[in-house]
Parts: sequence; C-alpha cells; structure tokens
Amino acid sequence: MVPPTIVFRRTLTLMLALATPVLVAGCVEVDGGAIEASWVLRTADGRAISGCGCANPEIARVRFVVRKVGDENIPGEDVCAGQPGCEFPCRSQRGATPFFVPGGRYAISFAPLDPAGTALSAGAPGSGSVRVPAPILREVVHGRPTQLDAVAIETGCAQACNGDLSNKVCAEN
Repeated sequence: MVPPTIVFRRTLTLMLALATPVLVAGCVEVDGGAIEASWVLRTADGRAISGCGCANPEIARVRFVVRKVGDENIPGEDVCAGQPGCEFPCRSQRGATPFFVPGGRYAISFAPLDPAGTALSAGAPGSGSVRVPAPILREVVHGRPTQLDAVAIETGCAQACNGDLSNKVCAEN
C-alpha cells in the first residue's frame, strides 16, 4: 500500500500540471483599463437594420474613439488612434479593447468605417450619412473593463434591403 503522503503529493503534482497551461493561457497583459461596448444599426425612422451590408453607406467596421478629458473638460488626443485593438467588425455588434487605456476620465464615441477603412461622416437624419451618439463620459480604471450601454448607429437602408419601404425591417430579401 502506498503511504497517504505520497498519494497526496502525486495528486497535487498532477493537478498543478493540468492547471498550469489553463492558467498561463488565460492571462492577459494589463497595462491600463479596457473599454467594452455594443451597437445596433437603425434607420432615421427607427427601423432595425439586420446587417451591416444593408446599411447605406455600408459599414464594415466600428472604431472606438477614446479621448482623455482634462481638467478644463476639453477632450484630448484619441488614445485609440492607430490601435488595431480598437476596431471591430460591424457584424459582431460589440467590441472590447485590450487593457491599455491609461486610467482617467474619457469621452468615448464611435467612428463607423466603410470597407476601405475611411470614417463615415455625420449628416442630417435621412441624408444617407451615418450618425452616432454624442461622446459618453466614463472613468477608466486600471485593470478593469469600462462598459458602455448599447448605442444606436443611425444610417440609411440600402435599396436591396427594402430601402424604400418604411414599414419593413431593413433586411436582405
């Protein structure tokens, strides 16, 4: 019969050997806070848009715009500019940045991008442009995700997706 201390040691060694890859693989680099948000597409008259390809103009990606707000309440530079971790496929309808945003108060907004990666500009409702909500003020804390409520991105409905039928969901036929 094997002594209980040897059984315990073997069991503990086996558990640690099995848990180590899971613990190591689950680690993420934390150099600041993260930002999480989700979005939906809507027309100016409130119709749902079923997919990003039905938006007019087409929205391929959504980029977070994250500007630190200083003592004078003036937003500064966009800490997400040029950061691939701040752009997300439109179809995913959500995104979360890596933990790199320095702690502090931020004005957070969204920049819908066309398939070429160009930011789509805002315009009057129903003008065939894209409109996003005003920046949302949030405090980012090191090591913690900062969640935003879901936002509605307003755009037109493509003709191929019931664009001229105001009583139908904007969806491919």
